[in-house]
Amino acid sequence: MPSYETEADRINEQAVADLFEKKHGVRLEKIKPIYGLDYAGFKGAELTHFIEVKCRTFPKEKYETTVINAHKVLSAGRLMRTFERKTILVVRWTDFTGWCPFGEVGLWDMGMGGRNDRGDPNDRDLMVYIPNVRFQPL
Repeated sequence: MPSYETEADRINEQAVADLFEKKHGVRLEKIKPIYGLDYAGFKGAELTHFIEVKCRTFPKEKYETTVINAHKVLSAGRLMRTFERKTILVVRWTDFTGWCPFGEVGLWDMGMGGRNDRGDPNDRDLMVYIPNVRFQPL
């Protein structure tokens, strides 16, 4: 399966992680893809959070919801239940950066969706639609 993540994407993601660290007083460490989310958050030596970061190339209000692959939500739920830690989605749009706890997942709609502009059938999958009003300012 091809990876579409570019060096610019990694730089943008790290900038969001740096902002989260500064605002919430945690240290973020990039974790292996097997965990399904991007970062583990630490206060001192204590692991307190698991975090997924998304960077969008459009303003927050362009769409009413933020779409995320259901496997990310499954990973967040698994980490939250297994390790009893907070799991958080952080999204940077072009005009706003916000966060939402994955613990609200039961409130979100699901359906088939994804991208169709790359001709990759793997871009279509079960998706979760998170209302943008659920995101708190970072």
